Amino acid sequence: MSVKRALVFAISLLVTPQLFAQTKQPCRWYQLRCSEQNELAIEGLPPEAPRSGTVITIDVSTNHAYLFQDGQLVRASKAATGSEKTLVKGDDMWVFHTPRGHLKVLRKIDDPVWRKPDWAFIEAGERVPPRDSPKRYIKGKLGKYALDLGDGILIHGTDDLDSFGRSVSHGCIRLPEQMLETVYNAARVGTDVYIFESQPVPTPRTGEAQAEAQQ
Repeated sequence: MSVKRALVFAISLLVTPQLFAQTKQPCRWYQLRCSEQNELAIEGLPPEAPRSGTVITIDVSTNHAYLFQDGQLVRASKAATGSEKTLVKGDDMWVFHTPRGHLKVLRKIDDPVWRKPDWAFIEAGERVPPRDSPKRYIKGKLGKYALDLGDGILIHGTDDLDSFGRSVSHGCIRLPEQMLETVYNAARVGTDVYIFESQPVPTPRTGEAQAEAQQ
């Protein structure tokens, strides 16, 4: 390499260190977990999520929602996710859990009407009406839009604005109005949705769990 080329190369390293820092390097046989280290970490986008197309992600650790397009962040906001609480009434039990993993948008719903389930009446201390009762159908509770992810889990709006950023829902994902509209317009039937934990809670070992139970 000539002196002139060497000088230009050295200057380029000083001017664009981030460019070189983000370039993937070939893995060597002695480098453990090399492929993982080469993956550039993007906040809100888990490693298993695709870097192409429209992707919606929900981080239940931080209660945040993200919308990505071709690996680039379009919008982010606070969200509300499942409280993990359990409600028991007689022989019935409900666990208010937001599922983790890879889901897809199955339906897009304009002006969704909430069909109030049994647990909602029980939680409020009210008598459970018949399944076809008009008392079960409530307009406006879920906001202007909803994305159906299956098994009763929706991404929707809410009239409880204080719930954003907290684990207080009954399993669904609640979004602020502007974020919901952006996500709804970007999504199509089949759009990928990834629900994950950026900070997984470690599962205590058997001995530790028994010790905690005795305290």
